[in-house]
Amino acid sequence: MDQSLAIRNIKMSLRILNVLLIATIVIVSSCILLLLGLFVVALTVSGEKISKLVLDSNIDISFKFNGMTIFLNKDIMSNFVYDKSEATILILLLMIFTLIFLSIFILLRKFVKSVIVGDVFTLRNSKRIELVGYSLLILSFLSNTVQAYLVSTVVHIFLNNNEIDNIEWIQSVSFRFFDINWSILLCSFIVWTIGRIFRYGSFLQEEYDETV
Repeated sequence: MDQSLAIRNIKMSLRILNVLLIATIVIVSSCILLLLGLFVVALTVSGEKISKLVLDSNIDISFKFNGMTIFLNKDIMSNFVYDKSEATILILLLMIFTLIFLSIFILLRKFVKSVIVGDVFTLRNSKRIELVGYSLLILSFLSNTVQAYLVSTVVHIFLNNNEIDNIEWIQSVSFRFFDINWSILLCSFIVWTIGRIFRYGSFLQEEYDETV
């Protein structure tokens, strides 16, 4: 009785997780569509029009990113200098980054969906988990690059080199574009190992089914 109740609770938790994954996939897909729209705008609209639009706008916002609080107000916007190539590359990197996240969530949803119906140790599930591991491996190399390029682009767009030199407490500014996120790299190896375990489990399951 307790075992059947535990199984029902696990299935209920998996169904809730499945719904959350679907919602996440929808949100991430919307972000990709937004980035795609920005990419088209960056390619087609001239830099003069974008600069004029930003300079004429009355923006006063702040947001936190990577331990920093970035303020965007009228004074900061007056220094806005649009660089089409930088903006295009940044949006492209963000699209690739987001697409990898989307693929991870899709693979996880397929895995959870198969577990709900009782197909746990299957070759498909092992491949899905391994693909998640490979995706995380790519993210471990791409994550810091995207963050560094984002900060670099923001600095170049809103602060020119002369203004940075005039800030007394800043001696020099440098960006590490090629760096490894070791936490994500470790996670990728762990997930890949779990995938290999599932692959071995699928072989054992096949042997058991053939024996029965």
